[in-house]
Amino acid sequence: MAPKRPVAVIWTDESSRAKGQNGLILDEKWAKTATEQSQAEPDESGYLGHVITWHDVKVGNQGNYRVFVHSLSRSSKRRDFFSFEVQRHGRIHQPVEQEEADARLYLATVATNWAGEGQIKSSLFRELPSGQVLEEHTRQIDAFIKGVLSLPSNVALLSDQRERPKGVRKEIIAFSSSQKDAIVLAKLYAIRSETGTTRVAKRICEELNIKSSTLYTAVRIARSKGWLTEGTKGVAGARMTDEGEAFFKKNDGQSRLEKVLGRKLGK
Repeated sequence: MAPKRPVAVIWTDESSRAKGQNGLILDEKWAKTATEQSQAEPDESGYLGHVITWHDVKVGNQGNYRVFVHSLSRSSKRRDFFSFEVQRHGRIHQPVEQEEADARLYLATVATNWAGEGQIKSSLFRELPSGQVLEEHTRQIDAFIKGVLSLPSNVALLSDQRERPKGVRKEIIAFSSSQKDAIVLAKLYAIRSETGTTRVAKRICEELNIKSSTLYTAVRIARSKGWLTEGTKGVAGARMTDEGEAFFKKNDGQSRLEKVLGRKLGK
């Protein structure tokens, strides 16, 4: 039986409140007890139980991030760290709302795989195969979409041959450096970027059986024409501009891309 949902309290100290950089989430029952540890009775989770803090940071030219750290008290003198989450944020860090705080605290209480030994240390992040995990994340999404869903959307399922709508016949196109070919590949590059796929270019080339130089030439052409946004240093991906979408439609890009993929795409 799942434990009773805790009510989270969001707390920040005066300096953090002014800067909006840090905060703490804990169970309401602890916020209502005496602040002196000697006056509070630890429960099975120890003093203060599950505690989640957040820390807003800016990482060079990569932008704003929020880091959540979750720890659990094992005794009055021991607190173990159990999770470390990194979130991407926009131009500003949005405040942590009550609904999110409640959900995070509840997740911390229902998870049953918190280990009783070991800690989260800096050495873990040096050894963690983050690139492999991100790639597997994408593969899992692709497998789910290909195996379960049949979506009339702009999600490009490049190798899925099942349940192909009638009237769409897959064709092998010998792509050139023409603008009409460039806009089709640029559109596909943008679609795959939006789905969160890692190694965007490599996966497109493998599934369409084209050379990487062909795709990169198309992307360069599209960017030089203002059809595709410029990439961020160290981060693959792009999106179509309004001018790119207009050129794509004007040159029958939708129909040509559907023939390449062998399925209908959403409008």
